This record gives sequence, structure tokens and C-alpha cells, in this order.
Amino acid sequence: MTATGSRYAAVLSAPVAFVLSEQGKVRYASRSNPLKNAYAWIPPRLDLPDSCFSTRVRGGVRCNSPEEIDADIWFSDWERGGTLLEEARHLASWDQTLTLLWFKDGEVPPQKFRNDRGEILENEEDENDGLLKELDGNLRWPGKRRRR
Repeated sequence: MTATGSRYAAVLSAPVAFVLSEQGKVRYASRSNPLKNAYAWIPPRLDLPDSCFSTRVRGGVRCNSPEEIDADIWFSDWERGGTLLEEARHLASWDQTLTLLWFKDGEVPPQKFRNDRGEILENEEDENDGLLKELDGNLRWPGKRRRR
């Protein structure tokens, strides 16, 4: 089951992560390419977050359906926001917890930009205020009157 979950996350084109934890610490995390490209990092040897579903499943709670959780609880240095769905199974004989994480809406949230004062901007257009215009492919050369 561990190998299947790891391979599933690695080859899927949707933003999905598979996490194997032993004795309450992350041992291995496999991420799909969309999560890798978004720098969604789950550090190894991380204690399972107290507020995550995996911790409760490890404690003996039954898993009936996936639960919603904030993405920044699992991902290190995550500022994009978003809601993950988390499903977990605990294998008591090995004290291992298998966790599958995916975004509720099926897409990685867009990156949030910060201005010079460190405030989060709502859209990218605010970030480009005061910068040069985007090139349109038409070169504008000065007229012949200025040449000597």
C-alpha cells in the first residue's frame, strides 16, 4: 500500500501528496509535479501536526471520509493559502500512518505577492505598478529628425 500511494502521488497530474509517517514523524513524502512546481515542501522528520487528521487517526479515531485542513499546516513556508483534503490510515502493527493530501478545488492556489512593505497583495497587477510596460513585439525607433 505504501509503494502504491507513493507512486500514485508521483505520477498524478493533479496536486497530490502522499505522506508516510512512523511513530508520529514524517518519514517520506511523495508529491506530484504541480506541488513540486509550487514548492509545496513537507520536511522529513517533521512531527505530525497536532491539528491534522493523521494525528487523530493515529490516536484511534476512525476515518469515515476526508477532512478539510489548511495547507500551511502541512507545507513548510506555505503562503498561498488553500484548503487541503486529508485522508489517513494507521497501521498499528508498524506504528505507521499513511496520509493522502489533495487540494479541495483540484488546483494549487495562485501565488500571493508582497509589496515593499511586506503586505500581501491580492493580485499580480498591483505588483507591477510603476514598472515598465510589457513588450508587445513592436519596436519604436526614434524618428529621422533626431539623427544627424
